[in-house]
Amino acid sequence: MQVNRKDIHNNIRSQIVSDIQNDIYKNRLIGEKLPSESEYARKYGVARSTIQKSLMDLENLQLIERVQGKGSFVKYNQPQIDIINYKGFSDFASQIGNSPVTKIIEKRIIDDNILYLKRLRGIKNNEDIVWLTLDESKLDLNKYPNLDHYDFENDSLYEILRNEYQIFPTKADISANAILSSEVNSKLFKIDNGIPLLQMEGDIYDAEKAIVEHVRVTYSKQSNFKFVVGI
Repeated sequence: MQVNRKDIHNNIRSQIVSDIQNDIYKNRLIGEKLPSESEYARKYGVARSTIQKSLMDLENLQLIERVQGKGSFVKYNQPQIDIINYKGFSDFASQIGNSPVTKIIEKRIIDDNILYLKRLRGIKNNEDIVWLTLDESKLDLNKYPNLDHYDFENDSLYEILRNEYQIFPTKADISANAILSSEVNSKLFKIDNGIPLLQMEGDIYDAEKAIVEHVRVTYSKQSNFKFVVGI
């Protein structure tokens, strides 16, 4: 079997990113200078170009800041989640190089055959779990028969919708509100009561402009909120 050198290189790079990521989460302070590219290259036995690409990945994850002529510095020492992200949490977690973790808080059928899901979502890096969002979803079981039979702690909702029901979410119509962390939310996110949090609520649509689900997402304090505005 032919070995794909590009795949091997990408796997090594991914392992380096994961290792540095975990070091930042466990051992580094915000503003702390990281080892140089040469030091990392010696440590991992790779070329400096591989380290440069790995550090670029970490910069794209907003964990570090690279300053020309000075080095790389810790920007955040906890994972950051982009608020405007409605392509699916599992897809997001994979994108930032971590494993998604889901804990079902509530799952029941309400009103006229509507599945209500309340899920705590987080990412796992090595043995550590950081909870990032509390997701509440309402989905029409008349449109998605037997959807309530799935194990949503182990199965991705959006993967099920894509693969089993041929539904492809494409648009989000969402409003944002500031809230204070309740006793329940504080316990789930492991934060103090009364901390300001952002909550977003609205509908997700498919390409045919049909509602896929109604969502309400409460974000933990590890959240980025970015606007791109034309002027």
